[in-house]
Amino acid sequence: MDEIALEAEISKPTIYTYFKTKDDLFFSLMLPVVEDIGTQLAAIEIALAGNRYESGGSLIRSLFERLLQTYEKEPVTFGIVQLFQQTGLVWELNPEIQLALNNKGRRNFETMRRILRSAIKQGLLRKSNVYQLGDVIWGTFVGIVQLEAIKSQHRKKNTFLKPALRLAQRIIVDGTAPARGSQEAHGGRLP
Repeated sequence: MDEIALEAEISKPTIYTYFKTKDDLFFSLMLPVVEDIGTQLAAIEIALAGNRYESGGSLIRSLFERLLQTYEKEPVTFGIVQLFQQTGLVWELNPEIQLALNNKGRRNFETMRRILRSAIKQGLLRKSNVYQLGDVIWGTFVGIVQLEAIKSQHRKKNTFLKPALRLAQRIIVDGTAPARGSQEAHGGRLP
């Protein structure tokens, strides 16, 4: 809190007039990122319901692009969310904040699973466990973002992030795309 007060050029007691606890401050930082991820996923779900994806590749690409948009808006805050998830610090937040973050995160994962179920029904992706596939997509994205952020700490520009994400997209698409020429590849209908 001392460092935050110093950086913000205000007194520590002033911070506590806005945020009752450190938990409240961290929550206020993380909430917009978690909500933006939900907004991005909701937009994908709407587009999918409107049959706007011609392939599983275009859907997976859209998922990665929209997650990247959220990251690029607030890379430091995205890193705070990652830190809290990876270190288990989220369990040290006060129970109200834990519950709020948990509920928003759960909604995001539920939206991701609905997207994947719909994509499978539309024949864009081959049948797979949507819980596992959602975790693979999220974990791949977060892992690459974190790794590339660490590697590029001493450079002004991270030149490897987008190529690494594109490669990850291709690998996921190759592993989830319906077999060519199959009934599944044509949305469950023969051409």
